[in-house]
Amino acid sequence: MVVRDLGKVVISVMRQLYIRDRSTDLNSATVIHDASGHSCYLLAGKWGIRYDALSLYTMSGELLAEAKQLTLGLTPKFALYLNRRQVGTIGKSLGLFHELIYIHGLNWIVVGSLVSGRFKVFCGSRLIFAVEPVPNTGGFCSCLSVTNQADEPLAILTATIINRWARHHDRQPLRERLRQLNPMSSTDQGDLSMGLVPKTVLNDQSLSRHVHQPE
Repeated sequence: MVVRDLGKVVISVMRQLYIRDRSTDLNSATVIHDASGHSCYLLAGKWGIRYDALSLYTMSGELLAEAKQLTLGLTPKFALYLNRRQVGTIGKSLGLFHELIYIHGLNWIVVGSLVSGRFKVFCGSRLIFAVEPVPNTGGFCSCLSVTNQADEPLAILTATIINRWARHHDRQPLRERLRQLNPMSSTDQGDLSMGLVPKTVLNDQSLSRHVHQPE
């Protein structure tokens, strides 16, 4: 955070970082850039299996923070580590998109529209960071504005986890894709996609790819 004292007015400038959705990367690592395009961090790892981890490094290879997956299923939970020490846990509840998310240990509270990718994280009344999608990227790139640079490693991991949950929630249900392939096989009434996904016919190869896509 850069603070400038102009007379009696104190202006706080939040640093902006840009994070791509990791599902768009062909490699196993994602580079985090600042507003000037400079490479700041390297995010590597995977999730989907218990004890999988996302790890955040400096560009010189120093490990800063990790998010280790503790549980699977509909309500996955991650342990957050800073400098190899566990500092908190974040979990997804069944009502994720209708209630606050509380990050235990850090006492952070996530508020906002998680489905749209716009949310803020507070500790008490203090803003830790804010996230919003970058225009014209289809939601696959987010801008992370962090108040204190020391919070950036955990902020990046937290934003990555939440954005992944939001994007997974926005996927078209498999039942709807099957119904489109064979409309006579379903007795459901109405459009299960809620108008969020255009009705397209998927070929067998595309369907197989979606079915076997990991969490």
